[in-house]
Amino acid sequence: MAAPEDIPFDPAALIRVAVVASVDQGAARCTLHYASEDGNDVESPPLPWLVGRQGETGVWTSPSVGEQGVLFCPWGDIAQGIFLPGLTSDQFPPVGNSAEEVIRFADGARLAYDPEGHVLTADLPAGATANITADQLNITGNVAIDGDLSVTGTVTADTDVVGGGKSLKDHKHTGVTAGGGVSGPPQ
Repeated sequence: MAAPEDIPFDPAALIRVAVVASVDQGAARCTLHYASEDGNDVESPPLPWLVGRQGETGVWTSPSVGEQGVLFCPWGDIAQGIFLPGLTSDQFPPVGNSAEEVIRFADGARLAYDPEGHVLTADLPAGATANITADQLNITGNVAIDGDLSVTGTVTADTDVVGGGKSLKDHKHTGVTAGGGVSGPPQ
C-alpha cells in the first residue's frame, strides 16, 4: 500500500473519463482510451468493470465498445484501475426521459416499469422468444393473449371454457340421435 506522501494530489491521476476500446467478456475485462496528462490518447491495460452485484446474487452486464464511463485509479496506478461504465454520450444517449425505469438491449429488446402508471412492459424484436422455466407459474388477474395458444398438457377450468361464443359446459347439440349417429354442431 502506498504511503500518503506517494498518493498523487492531481485528481486526474485518480479519476478519469474513459471510453471502452475493447471488451473481453470471458475474462470480464475491458481496455479503455483516455487522455494522458499531455493530452495524448492512451489505451489502458485490461481492467475490471463495476456492476451492481457480485456476491451470492450476481449481475452480468458488460460494457459496450465506445461506451463512456469513469476510470478510478487507486494511488494513481492505471494497472489497478476499475471502470464504472454508464455515462451518456452522442453514441449512447439516455434510454429514457421520465420516471419509467428502462433496460434496453443491443437488438432493440426493452424491459420497462412505469411506477406512475403501474405498468411492466417487455418488448422483444421480431423473431425473439421469451422462456420461463418453473415448476409452477401463478398469475393472478386477467390474461389476454393476442395470438395462438399451444398447450402440451391438460387445460383445466374451474368454471367454464368458452370458444366462439359457445360454452363448453352449457352448450346444447342439435340433431342428436341414438346409436352411431353424429350430433349437429353446438348451439
